[in-house]
Amino acid sequence: MQDQFNFDHPPFNTLTAEQRQDLLDQTDIAYFNRGETILRPGQLIDCLYIILKGVVEERHAERSEIFAQYTTDDLFDLRGQFDGECRHSYVALEESLCFVLPTQAFLNLMTENPDFAAWFQQDLQGRQQAAGPQKNLSEFILTRIDNGNIQPAMVIDGQTSIYQATSLLRTHHLESLIVTHDGSFGMLTGTDLLYGAVLDERPATEPVHPLASFNLISVQKGDFLFNALMLMIRHKIERVAVKEQEQLVGILEMTQLLSQFSTHSHVLGVRILRAASIDELAEAAATLGMLVENLHNNGVRLPFIMKLLATLNEQLMRKAFEFAFPAAYHERLALMVLGSEGRGEQILKTDQDNALVLEDGLDAAEILPHAEQFSRYLERLGYPPCPGKVMVNNPEWVLTAGQWRQTLSQWIGQNTPHSHMQLAIVSDPHFIAGRESLVRQLQRHLLDSLKGKELLLSEFAAQALRFHTPLTFFGDIKHSAKGLDIKRGGIFPLVQGVRALALEQGLTETNTLERVQQLTARRVLEPDVADNLGAALILFWQLRLEQQLARGGDGLNQLIDPAALPRHRRDLLRHALHVVKKFKQQLEVHFQIRNP
Repeated sequence: MQDQFNFDHPPFNTLTAEQRQDLLDQTDIAYFNRGETILRPGQLIDCLYIILKGVVEERHAERSEIFAQYTTDDLFDLRGQFDGECRHSYVALEESLCFVLPTQAFLNLMTENPDFAAWFQQDLQGRQQAAGPQKNLSEFILTRIDNGNIQPAMVIDGQTSIYQATSLLRTHHLESLIVTHDGSFGMLTGTDLLYGAVLDERPATEPVHPLASFNLISVQKGDFLFNALMLMIRHKIERVAVKEQEQLVGILEMTQLLSQFSTHSHVLGVRILRAASIDELAEAAATLGMLVENLHNNGVRLPFIMKLLATLNEQLMRKAFEFAFPAAYHERLALMVLGSEGRGEQILKTDQDNALVLEDGLDAAEILPHAEQFSRYLERLGYPPCPGKVMVNNPEWVLTAGQWRQTLSQWIGQNTPHSHMQLAIVSDPHFIAGRESLVRQLQRHLLDSLKGKELLLSEFAAQALRFHTPLTFFGDIKHSAKGLDIKRGGIFPLVQGVRALALEQGLTETNTLERVQQLTARRVLEPDVADNLGAALILFWQLRLEQQLARGGDGLNQLIDPAALPRHRRDLLRHALHVVKKFKQQLEVHFQIRNP
């Protein structure tokens, strides 16, 4: 039977070969009948139980209250290993087999193996790192820009002739050159030279500076390759300049970058950009779910997956915007996404959450037919309609800049649960297409209007306390037969609480993890609190994504089944929910929230 001991899960996977053998040598097997009491309150503890088969329930001896249920690979009574005696009753709900490890042997392992001991002592972030080692694609994701993946930049004067520049490209086997002109750097590619010489019929003796692009997009040496990929996709370019502080040190080409990136995300980005119809765009969009599953299965960290998906979703919507709205309107209005899309926290497709800001004087009646078409396009791309109709085909979400300012002032003045919900929606705006300044001005107006509104912010923050944290009185996970609603129980309280703190501080960031970083920099959050908030959120997103993928990629499903999780994942979930509970208590103190 000992050969069935599972060393694959933390903390036992931290043991050395010799320690594993010692554990097996000292471990016995115990059998318990259904209904048999294994431990009683007050009983002296001299061993740790690890369940091989069956289910054991932890109960209060007198109140018949159930604290927890333990199954395969779970440990009990862990508290008793340190206290010396049992506090509760442990009863076998069915025929059960358990490994029995003497307490002294367990404590010896704690002493001999710091990693083993750390599992029972460290915080949530540490446990997640120990439980989830990264592999494969994460090596790319975490690779930084250095001399090994950039090519030296050849810099030429802007007065260099087209002929001379073309010769340099050929001689040195380069794809691009850096041009200096009037104190600025610009990018000059072989394509630029070809178009200038052939299509524009420029003489070979003319200088190259009119052909160069001087809105140079750059990254810093030492930044992540992943971030360079995002810039290229977002700006529809194939190369970026690399700087070290303010000094130009090289060029990073898309071809170099893709040679290290083994997923098809770059192909998808190109398909989106080249789509000539909504049907072609829909074909590209249909592969997003496959991309998410591929990245997840290859061990890429969730924040990077979310960042990549936010960029690709942005490209999809921008392209749909171009199909739906005539070019004459593109500088007269702005499309913004809200909610999880606005925060860049959408992984699988959920319902549409978007709005339009029109320049003052533009009649919404002109725009609504195109907005209706845009909503239909998004539905065609796999984004279902919003149940609350927070969509551009709803006139309430298509307003001029002046009307938006008036509407925001009304919501702030009302200070009701409905107005809080509306403010929460517009507090996470992300510009997609059109004239960006319209969205930035709207966001600035909202933040300025909330300054000094302590009562409003207090009641706004109180929304984070609306849903009960799914923990029992004694701190175990509590859920119904249908499962645990991870959005209500874990994600929403953290997102809403952090959002309230960010609005109080006037932060323009919308992503929750970035807000946490900024709040930490401003000393609103302690570093250890911030670390645990971020780790808890990532865990909730991870668990939700795994359940959604297991159910066919349903991005609207928020239920998870804790009983189906491995023991160490349940431990992490329990710890994360305690982080939520503690954060709620901190919000109550910070905003002086009055309990009803």
